[in-house]
Amino acid sequence: DERYTMTMMFVSSITLLAFVLPNAHSFLPRLTQASHHGPNKSPLVLQATSQLEQLSEMTVLSIDSGDLSVIRQYADTGYITDATTNPLFVSQAGLSGDPVYATMVDEAVTYAVEQSQGEGNNESATVSLAIDQLSVNLGAEIAGIIK
Repeated sequence: DERYTMTMMFVSSITLLAFVLPNAHSFLPRLTQASHHGPNKSPLVLQATSQLEQLSEMTVLSIDSGDLSVIRQYADTGYITDATTNPLFVSQAGLSGDPVYATMVDEAVTYAVEQSQGEGNNESATVSLAIDQLSVNLGAEIAGIIK
């Protein structure tokens, strides 16, 4: 439906902002005229709003990333209220060398090895389980950031 299409356009826009423009929330503000109602209309007052704020007034903004610092940065604006990630971002996080991600990888591998013991040591299945667990670990971290 039309609302879904608009939402997806806005989600795509914010995803682009999140990765192409790391400081998107600090864009120069766009000035908008404040609305005035009633018989005592006050003079023209301009309100400064960022593009991110304007988008958040129209739809739910979601960030698509595996970079916890970027997610945290945008969540801290108060405008991002949803997050997602994908296998590419999970693998990038796992290979980043960052201690936070290294811990998640270690935990995922340990879990997979423990779960695979006694099952014929199928290396492919163990690796697959480790990747699944890394996705769960990263998703849990993201869920803890986005309120």
